[in-house]
Amino acid sequence: MIYNLMGYLITQLPAIDFVANGWVEASPVNSVLLRQSGGDFANWYSRKDFAIQILSRAETSVVAKEQIDDVFDLLKNKLRLLLPAKTVNSVVYPAVQTYQTSPVQVPGYIGADEANLEMWSVNFRITTD
Repeated sequence: MIYNLMGYLITQLPAIDFVANGWVEASPVNSVLLRQSGGDFANWYSRKDFAIQILSRAETSVVAKEQIDDVFDLLKNKLRLLLPAKTVNSVVYPAVQTYQTSPVQVPGYIGADEANLEMWSVNFRITTD
């Protein structure tokens, strides 16, 4: 599901570089990381919820904040969002129909990383079938 989400974000926010499941040395300095943060939500209904952490990093806090705000504004409280099919390393991830994307909190500043890049974070709950 994380690759489907990344495919959607790339088409909607082409000016931002997106990375899935961890930054590597070759990752752009100014980029947004998507990862499934784990944990299962308890449900009374027949559905699946994903906990998604989104991190933004940049050389300045202003750029990192602008990136995370763009992603937040695009995803917050969306209903019936269709995430496109995605192929990664010959593995095909079929399209995912969401019921709702809900922010867990607003974006927050989390400080600088070991490379002294400024970072912001936000978490989402994405509900599917």
